[in-house]
Amino acid sequence: MFRSRSLALATGVATALTLVSAPPAASAVSIPGFTADNAQRQRQLERLFSAIPSGEKGRRLDAELASEPGLATTTGDRRRVARIVRELRSYGLKPEVKTYYTYLSLPDRLKVEMTAPSRKVLPIKEKRRPWQQHWKDVIPGHNGLSPSGKAEGEVVYVNYGRPQDFELLAKKGISVKGKIALARYGQVFRGVKPREAAKYGAKGVLIYSDPADDGFTRGKVYPQGPWRAADGIQRGSVAQIMLAAGDPLTPGWVATKNARRLKPSEAPMLRGLVPTTPISYGAAEPLLRGLKGDQVPKEWQGGLPFAYRFGPGGTRVRLDVRHDYKIKPIWDVTVRIPGKERPDQEVILGAHHDSWTYGSVDNLSGTENVLQIGRALGQLLKKGWRPKRTIVLATWDGEEYGIYGSTEYAEERGRQLRNAVAYVNMDGAGGSEFGASATPALDQSVIDATKEVRWPRTGKSLYEVWKQQNNGKTPIERIGGGSDFQPFFQRFGVPAMDLGSASPGTAGSYHCACDDFYWTSRFGDPSFEYHAAMSRLVGIAVLRLANADVVAMRYQPYASETATYLSDFTEQQRRKYGRVVVDVSRDIAQAKAWQRAAQALQARADAALRTGDTAAFRRLNDKIMQAERDLLTRVGLPGRPWYRHQIYAPGIDTGYATQRLPALNDALILNNDIRTAKTYEAHLYTSLRAATRTLTP
Repeated sequence: MFRSRSLALATGVATALTLVSAPPAASAVSIPGFTADNAQRQRQLERLFSAIPSGEKGRRLDAELASEPGLATTTGDRRRVARIVRELRSYGLKPEVKTYYTYLSLPDRLKVEMTAPSRKVLPIKEKRRPWQQHWKDVIPGHNGLSPSGKAEGEVVYVNYGRPQDFELLAKKGISVKGKIALARYGQVFRGVKPREAAKYGAKGVLIYSDPADDGFTRGKVYPQGPWRAADGIQRGSVAQIMLAAGDPLTPGWVATKNARRLKPSEAPMLRGLVPTTPISYGAAEPLLRGLKGDQVPKEWQGGLPFAYRFGPGGTRVRLDVRHDYKIKPIWDVTVRIPGKERPDQEVILGAHHDSWTYGSVDNLSGTENVLQIGRALGQLLKKGWRPKRTIVLATWDGEEYGIYGSTEYAEERGRQLRNAVAYVNMDGAGGSEFGASATPALDQSVIDATKEVRWPRTGKSLYEVWKQQNNGKTPIERIGGGSDFQPFFQRFGVPAMDLGSASPGTAGSYHCACDDFYWTSRFGDPSFEYHAAMSRLVGIAVLRLANADVVAMRYQPYASETATYLSDFTEQQRRKYGRVVVDVSRDIAQAKAWQRAAQALQARADAALRTGDTAAFRRLNDKIMQAERDLLTRVGLPGRPWYRHQIYAPGIDTGYATQRLPALNDALILNNDIRTAKTYEAHLYTSLRAATRTLTP
């Protein structure tokens, strides 16, 4: 049996590709967006494709790529790029390396010293494990793009450092003015924490990973288990990605070598911060133990074995942060596979290749899946296959600092992105538990693709396992912030999906020196079967978008969700003001009209697919591709014009989580600015009318 399967795989590409060109059987199983004949050919293609990604190949890729750190712009990053290029060329593909010049920081001097109740210099880097190579190139724990500076003062524990945490402190009469705020990671993007601390007058911020969130209270710690050890430090940028993404000094235009640049003091992404650096929970323990003051409420208590207190009093810290800020090169790697029928239309698949340390999970898992997909497509290309639309494979650089590489690529190619069908993202894609976020128009495409992939060690499809893991549901989140989908979706209106998977304990490796091949090969995905399964899933999703006769995007649920958001916004006003101050009833009516237009367009698409009306396909696809762009506003969102999508954006106070109807919520719910909210209600109404007209014959 094993020998027969091996022989079939060895010869199957040539044999089955002959079948792809042959007349399809009458019993073809349907695929949304395909005629019956083309659905049969597509399924044959998907079987061929799915036979190629393997766990063994994924393991070899990770062992090589994660053998040294790959922080953006460093020598390790440059060598990683060379490895990726070499790999893609070995598949018969033609990779291109694109260089951008971006503003970033590297730590020059970091010192965290407890000066009371005793004196102790705290560690800023994990201890080396015997298998870890290139240890001198593992960057100390630091927060990228933090301001430099010195600060000394009493410590105040601020829980997760959210706006509501600082509000609670203020209500209790506990001031952080002139103090050092000690915050734990979690709940919100790390950049929110120093921003809020600065608003309340703190002189500096320390951020640590509490064991209640990702350490010993969850299970065995590295290297005996997957959870964060006492010396594990979560690195990460504090750039204000809720205001813009990409190079901070060129927001909205490409960061070429000689680009016009803002002064750092003018850059929205760098504004309103104080010196900030991360420490481990082992280093945080004596700081927390020494604090005086009242005991914190239950929800503020972490996992260390003593009662947490607010402070101030008892614990003092001296913080010395000096970062070297420079404009330095980063390197994107892209491959273009031209379409045979619509080479102007692109389906873009991307994953970032830079990492704070070794990056086995974040995000070499995504990069390795892009490579596995490239390997499979390369084999198909050698046998004469071509996609209908162009497929672009990309590994981005500089994502960790603030989504640099993908943003600069998108800003350079803004005009061409008008013809982008979709962007597919992978950021952490090698574990047993699947997750997805997407524009509502692509929900069904995600669900359909999961039905085609067997999930390792279950004997079931990913779709079945996904439902089992989520009480019979297939939850698809809406796109917020924190990865490379942002410029495509939220600035240029390219429909997007983000597909990933993680194993229990993955949070313990996040941005830590323990995010290495050892971690993945022992805890995350020892056989690399989940990596291969994700390659199959994402490859199928990309191939369907590239080959569909009518791109399978459904706008009826999108319009319905939008109407619900608007109704919820009305209720928010009643709770906040006791009345409605910004009337969105016409927007709700327009969203329902958009829904009716979408339903009628779907009926036309179904009819065209039944009859094989190729002339109708082109007209329908033009409309389908335009509808997401209609939801942008040229003026951008209030206070953050880089973002232009009016339905979804990162939350101002969360950074990662999705804010629905961001312009209306930012203006009215956050800032009580009725006039601005009314202005943006008019912008939204105009967009909803445009989306309705687009889908109408």
